[in-house]
Amino acid sequence: MKTKVIDLTIPDQIIEITEDTELLGLFIGRNDDLLSNKISVVHNSPNLKSLTRIKAVVYDKSRFDLEGLLIINKGAENTDAYLRIDVLIIGTKASARAIPSLEITEESVKGGHGATVGNIDDEYLYYLQSRGISANMAEKMLVEGFIKDILDRISTNQLQNS
Repeated sequence: MKTKVIDLTIPDQIIEITEDTELLGLFIGRNDDLLSNKISVVHNSPNLKSLTRIKAVVYDKSRFDLEGLLIINKGAENTDAYLRIDVLIIGTKASARAIPSLEITEESVKGGHGATVGNIDDEYLYYLQSRGISANMAEKMLVEGFIKDILDRISTNQLQNS
């Protein structure tokens, strides 16, 4: 499966899947950063797989608003596709909205989607602080853990070319 990085700043992207593909996106918002976008992942050909994973962390007054659409058109039989959007909100003034959706016109496919938007769990912070880790360091560790799976899949070369 080929891994590609999605540039989340390109407005209203349409990404056509032509080979088995893993699409990865990451957004870190600070201050009053805003990302408001729509991304469509389109399957027109049969027997292809795609996994789209997007993560965001928003701090301060930043906002993340993403609508992701997974389209499996007629003729794309035996497609296996999934779209996932996860957002971590840090602080009380940051905000996020993640809306994944499916549009499927072929019958013999597997398609799914999911999204989460939430804050750092206070119990995790408490646990780390009870081990002598400062609140700031504990928060940093939890954020790094949240985005690690995406960062591990993205090579430096892909980041430079996106």
